[in-house]
Amino acid sequence: MARRKEFDPDQALAKAMAVFWRLGYENTSLELLLREMGIAKQSLYDTYGDKRGLYMKALAYYRRQTNDGLRRLFAAGRPVKEVFAKLLFGLSAESKHQHERGCLLLSANLERDTSDATLAEFLRDNQAEVEGIFREALLRARKAGELSRNADTKALARFFTVTIQGMRALARLRSDRKGLEQVARVALATLDQ
Repeated sequence: MARRKEFDPDQALAKAMAVFWRLGYENTSLELLLREMGIAKQSLYDTYGDKRGLYMKALAYYRRQTNDGLRRLFAAGRPVKEVFAKLLFGLSAESKHQHERGCLLLSANLERDTSDATLAEFLRDNQAEVEGIFREALLRARKAGELSRNADTKALARFFTVTIQGMRALARLRSDRKGLEQVARVALATLDQ
């Protein structure tokens, strides 16, 4: 008979995600993870695999939360420019602490060994997923007459994905709300063309 888990795997994963987000993969010890998650080493191995497996599951958990939030935001029926404005100005308005923390997936990309094919593929998949969310919203907006019929929704989706990543990187380096708002205004102007 299988033994019942004495912890909530999703709660423990959320705690691991927070540690990786705060310290990065390399600076996170297994001991710290076990302490923060409140589990024993065998439970970690039985549930998540090794530290690397836990890291990949934490990244997937973060991605699922973030991308589900984006889907809900764009599905709310508001004009696409208004939703992008909420995203961009919301990012601009974050606290210095939030800016320094940045995006877990962007941090993973910048920290990773370029020969790490598994992580690279995961991050490419995420990039494609985010672009897909944006493109679907932009296609609906074009159909509704919010965008020019000639708007290149694929290019715009990639542009907004890269803009958000760039804003995150800039904010992490220097939390400059006015500068980020300038970038947001320029980016939103692309929807008027």
